[in-house]
Parts: sequence; C-alpha cells; structure tokens
Amino acid sequence: MNVKKISYILLAISFVMIISGGVSSFLMGLRTDKQMINKRMIDVSNEFEDFSTNTSLFETARDNLYEEILSNLFFDTMQQNDQIAKTRFSNYENMVDEISKQVKQLDHLCSDVYYPDSSVNNKCSNYQLIYEQVVNYFISDVKVYNENIKKFNEYQKSIYSGVSLEEYSTTKKFIDYNKDKQYDGKEA
Repeated sequence: MNVKKISYILLAISFVMIISGGVSSFLMGLRTDKQMINKRMIDVSNEFEDFSTNTSLFETARDNLYEEILSNLFFDTMQQNDQIAKTRFSNYENMVDEISKQVKQLDHLCSDVYYPDSSVNNKCSNYQLIYEQVVNYFISDVKVYNENIKKFNEYQKSIYSGVSLEEYSTTKKFIDYNKDKQYDGKEA
C-alpha cells in the first residue's frame, strides 16, 4: 500500500473519531442540561409550594388580625390591648419576612429562565404578584392601626389624660415588585 493512501485512511479515521467524540460530548452535555433543568423545575415547584403555604398562613393571620384586633379598636380598650396588638403585628411582620426569604429563592430560580413546563413558568410569573400583595396588605394594615393610634392619642390629649400610645413601627414600604406602576394590594 501506498503511504499516501494510508495517511488518507488514518486522516479519515481520525476525522470520524473527532466528529463522533464531539457529537457524543454534545449529547452528554444536553443530557446533563436536561437533568439540571428538571432539578431546577423541581426546586421551583417545591419552593413555590412552601411560598403558597406561608402565603395561606399570612392570609389566615391577616383575617385573625382583623377579627381580633383591628375590628375591636375602641378608645376604652386600646390601652389595655396595646401590647397584644403590637405582639400580633410583630408576628404578622415576621411572616412577611419569611415570605421575603422565599421570594429571594424564587427570584434566583426564576430570573431570566423560561422552563419547558408551563406550570413552572406560571409559578415563576405569579409569585411576584402575590408577594407584592402580601407586602402591600401588611403596610396597609399597619397604616390602619397607626391611624387609630393617632386618633386615640389626639382624644387622650384633648381630655388631658396624659396617656399616649406608640404607633407600630416598621421599615417596610409599599412596593411595586413587578414594576408595573401599580401597587397591588395597596389599600387606600
């Protein structure tokens, strides 16, 4: 056999091996990517499930807060119920903080990613709206409570009782999480 023919055959075999190695590597990469995406979709679903549970607990706490505290704000009982109300608002705010931690996780899992499963994409788009409502409901509730405290303090000042209650203090502000120029959940 001729050296030229042998070199062409070896070159062709090398070329075929390089191509098959590249295709094999590409296919393995695709499989690995698919596994990573599937794991990430499971993570989104699990995190959203926890988020939904905490959101439901928040809604229950809000309902209870209205039933037990905000609907019973009478001048003659506000002072004696003040510490209970502050404790309830503190627990209520802790729930918002817990939800905020989960939102950070969902932000990480959902940012700039489009998943092949539409239910996962829906979770990624819905948690922001829900979170915005949660925070804005909380701020609205604090605002309602503090307005009642102001009225109570004004009344106490008008009768010279010397009694004054502190407003509930929070650093949270109304948010427009999804930047749509609307504050979902913000009540007047």
